[in-house]
Amino acid sequence: MTLILDNPTVEQLLTVDDVLDCLEQAHQDLSSGQAVNAPPYRVFTPRTKEEFPEAGDPIHHSYTSLTGAIARWNVVCDRIDSDIIHYVWQDGFLRERRLPASPDRKFCGLLILYSSRTGEPLAFIHDGYLQKFRVAGTAALGTKYLARPDAKVMALIGSGWQAQAEVLCNARVRQLERIRVYSPTPEHRRAFAERWTEEVGVEIEPVDSAQKAVRGADFVITATNAPEPVVQAEWLEPGQFVTGVKDLELSLAAWERCDPLTVNRPGPMWQRYAIGGVEVIPEHGRDYWGKPSSIAWDALPLLGDVMTGRHPGRTSPEQITGLILRGDGVQFTAVGMRLYERARERGLGTEIPTELFLQDEKYIP
Repeated sequence: MTLILDNPTVEQLLTVDDVLDCLEQAHQDLSSGQAVNAPPYRVFTPRTKEEFPEAGDPIHHSYTSLTGAIARWNVVCDRIDSDIIHYVWQDGFLRERRLPASPDRKFCGLLILYSSRTGEPLAFIHDGYLQKFRVAGTAALGTKYLARPDAKVMALIGSGWQAQAEVLCNARVRQLERIRVYSPTPEHRRAFAERWTEEVGVEIEPVDSAQKAVRGADFVITATNAPEPVVQAEWLEPGQFVTGVKDLELSLAAWERCDPLTVNRPGPMWQRYAIGGVEVIPEHGRDYWGKPSSIAWDALPLLGDVMTGRHPGRTSPEQITGLILRGDGVQFTAVGMRLYERARERGLGTEIPTELFLQDEKYIP
């Protein structure tokens, strides 16, 4: 039988400890060649204001694929999203937004988990709840391996859905004394600080600028949907570790200050394909990967290389260390497989016949 795991079921099953454990194993396997990522891609189809009058500009349907395989668990996973996306200006920043475009105003995002021993589909898993944890879990592993051992003060840029998981995961890998949070809307950051101070037992202080959040912090986490820098190079201080949801959240000069600078996977953020041309996609061409820079893009060590000792990581308290973090299929493969195992152990999820997805031999040339 094949399992369907919806978001409420995922929320029951997923724990921060499980996320950190399975992601750590997966990144070690990437370093040793026992896991692999396919290039991530997005395919865009233009939509119109007549169809979506409430949307910003431009408007596209976006199909996203992130695929990875992990040998030790005999599993392959493709994470797919099918979204209507648009772009709006908010507080001086360009933001990507998703629209609930189905008749019942819902979204489509799935992990499809396959056995690499039999080829059968094991599970279809909603990606919404787990999405923020596979990002935050990887960022927290960056903190674990690249921040100073005595790091106690966290700067957090962003106070939305993703930022919640950043607090939970990073508080698990360091004994935090304080988190300073900034986001453009004062009431959002105040509400975030009040709720999550109580949730994690760490004082969270809302501040009125990103620079104030960064000043004096031991490590900096960005968790925004801005396709442009929200942290500048001159703000960074000796001894800090910095990472974010995507590389564009820091200026290129900020990444150039990091030594060592690591990545969870090499290559650009996305391979983009668009009907009518990709030039209309606001973030296209802004990706840092491969641009002229002091950074040796093709020689950057993997986060997994630091975990396995193939790269020494931080070697002094004064270094500014960094992790360029972007989506990869192995993250989803690891978290998806752990969820599948937990669901089987606890008898959760909806079972459907695997035979529905399989074809008789006579149809295969």
